[in-house]
Amino acid sequence: MRQAATVLLLREQEGDLEVLMMRRGAALSFMAGMWVFPGGRMEPADQSPAALARVPRTALDACGDRLHSMQGERLDAQSALGLHVAACRETFEEAGVLLARDASGSPCSLARVEQLQERRTEVNRDPSAFVRMLVEENLYLDVEPLVYWSHWITPSLEPKRFDTRFFVVPLPSGQAVNADLSELTEHAWINPATAAAALERGEIRVVPPTLLTLEDLRDSYAEHGSLQSMLAAESHRATPAVMPRIEVQDDAFRVVMPWDPGYDQIPGEGCQPPQSFPEHFTRRRSSLTVTRQREVRWKGESPGY
Repeated sequence: MRQAATVLLLREQEGDLEVLMMRRGAALSFMAGMWVFPGGRMEPADQSPAALARVPRTALDACGDRLHSMQGERLDAQSALGLHVAACRETFEEAGVLLARDASGSPCSLARVEQLQERRTEVNRDPSAFVRMLVEENLYLDVEPLVYWSHWITPSLEPKRFDTRFFVVPLPSGQAVNADLSELTEHAWINPATAAAALERGEIRVVPPTLLTLEDLRDSYAEHGSLQSMLAAESHRATPAVMPRIEVQDDAFRVVMPWDPGYDQIPGEGCQPPQSFPEHFTRRRSSLTVTRQREVRWKGESPGY
């Protein structure tokens, strides 16, 4: 199973929360036309000594404390740090946003981030180029603002599976999104409070983890009232692994969450019993049904949700 990181890049606009989403190309073999968050699988270069040396020592323990396996065991330090590096790399590669500081601890200036945009093509071809860029520019990854939001695992019915960690982070001050459109057709800042209505109208198409994450963002922001307050309150939120099961029906797949009735009766690998899930999961809508067409299967080649 491939380890992956997904990033929810957030901003406030006129008193509302917005999250960056990107639409995958309609001609792609997997997740065609779906709206997703930036993300991708963790690469060996993300766990290399050179990469881990680009994480400030003050953040090392915090990164390791936040991530656990499906069984609840603390993730090894190399994997935990590597997932944070992957989150930063994918944010730069897909959105052009650099979560980094210079050697003095100051955030990267807009001019410097713009200067480094030309290196994204190289990073896309070779993930280790991201680490080389950090070393050459003497930059350190700004991982502390990353709030570990949730942990989703592809159902066992799928042939290609990902163990994906979701992080939320505010858009760094002064930076702007410059989306990589090599596999994407467009990007947009979407208000989670209106996403469900857009889905019902057919304006966007998303997979179940994306839908439930949007609802989670909507409710958390409404509860806390501001992005800053939300991130502070959620910095130590419960993040048990969620592995749905899929019930195959005649003309559809029914996606059943671990807290839904009947989860234990559906064949396939599962996760913890329903009573172990916090309310921000269990209050989400119940089982979802999707058509049997390939492009709306749970998850394809792309680890981004």
